Amino acid sequence: MAAAGSRTSSPRDYWRHCSIDGNICDCSGGSLTNCPPGTKLATASWVASCYNPTDGQSYLIAYRDCCGANQPGRCPCLNTEGELPVYRPEFANDIIWCFGAEDDAMTYHCTISPIVGKAS
Repeated sequence: MAAAGSRTSSPRDYWRHCSIDGNICDCSGGSLTNCPPGTKLATASWVASCYNPTDGQSYLIAYRDCCGANQPGRCPCLNTEGELPVYRPEFANDIIWCFGAEDDAMTYHCTISPIVGKAS
């Protein structure tokens, strides 16, 4: 059984990936909130507000990259909702956020999608 808050996504969770431009971690041995084994969580994140059609609420998602495993992702997701140019890095999903990852794990592997809170 998965730990609380670390479950694998279901089709009803697709909305959480509204601003991912990369690979979804829960297809690569991780979960919505945890990196797969053998990868390290980047220290930086970018944010987006994503709409959940199930409850009609928008949520703030703080995307974080999982780094260090040079393996092709199994679930590419190339969304651009809410993306801004690279000069606004906190809203740019084209940046590889692996700089600063533990053990100099600079190779991108996948992205997690934890909810920070309601976007109001």
